[in-house]
Amino acid sequence: MRSLPRYLFRSFLMGLLVITALTGCSTTNSSNQVVPSQGPISPIAKVTLVSPKAPSLLPALLVEQQKEAGIELKVETWDTMEQLLARIQNNDAQFIAAPLNVGANIYKKGLPLQLLHVNTWGSMYLISLDPNVHSLPDMANKTVYIPGQGGPPDILTRYLIKKEGLEGQIKLAYGVIPDIMQQLAAGTIKYAVLPEPVLSGLRLKSANSLIEVIDYQKSWRASFGEDLPQTGVFVNPAWAKAHPTEIAQFQTQYQKALNEMVKKPGTALKLAEGAFGLPEAALVQAMPHISLIFKNAVEAKPEVERYFNILLQADPDSIGGSLPDAGFYYGF
Repeated sequence: MRSLPRYLFRSFLMGLLVITALTGCSTTNSSNQVVPSQGPISPIAKVTLVSPKAPSLLPALLVEQQKEAGIELKVETWDTMEQLLARIQNNDAQFIAAPLNVGANIYKKGLPLQLLHVNTWGSMYLISLDPNVHSLPDMANKTVYIPGQGGPPDILTRYLIKKEGLEGQIKLAYGVIPDIMQQLAAGTIKYAVLPEPVLSGLRLKSANSLIEVIDYQKSWRASFGEDLPQTGVFVNPAWAKAHPTEIAQFQTQYQKALNEMVKKPGTALKLAEGAFGLPEAALVQAMPHISLIFKNAVEAKPEVERYFNILLQADPDSIGGSLPDAGFYYGF
């Protein structure tokens, strides 16, 4: 049995944004199968969603605030992989937002997790503070700083470098987001891969000097004609089977909130200011660079599997060694 890979146990967006899939970290090795708590979650009108401080949090905060007829949602956040695993094992949160590859890895470990929908696509950029660098070929002999080795930013960057025939010409270095941000602000490094909304803090400070070398969403579309799936919401499959009404209500309310905030993000951004620890101005700046699209698990499965296949080819451990089976997707 594979132990959870090293990149899973870092904060995903430490400091400004925490989301495990983007960083490398130490891991707790275990040769034993993780056995989840067997106690069923009692049928309740109130349900809880735990999310990283990432774009998936935005619609959830709006659902929580609106308190419409149907389920009543309580939103909480997780910062580390240990916290996420504890919530899953304790069965004390009905819904879990997480990066897709993190969910696949946990599923392959035997924990009860099933993908309900995908909500965040792309929203990651390779940026330059060098006015002479506007494209990947311009980066020959340059060093790109990436948050964590072996995670999606690393794998996708290496994939694009290989696709452009630039292997060996661009150097990759690894760090954590707060350090990378500090070095960019100080001018000691000039090239990095960063996600939104954390990147928009830098956008505000850098004004016109920040250049988007790669929009990973656009690059993925150019290669495959579809969006780049990143984050989704998961559920305990046993609880989902016993509560189909609550599942349908949650899906409807989350999708409605997501569509509302894409069209009119003002209310959600005011709610998110405290949750993210970012000024509202940074979140407003981030919104045009965040791709929020709701697709249920059945609809998103082909795109998720395309993404997983790229990760699998580059680093099998990034999704638990193999593609998850149909049981990973709610509705199959």
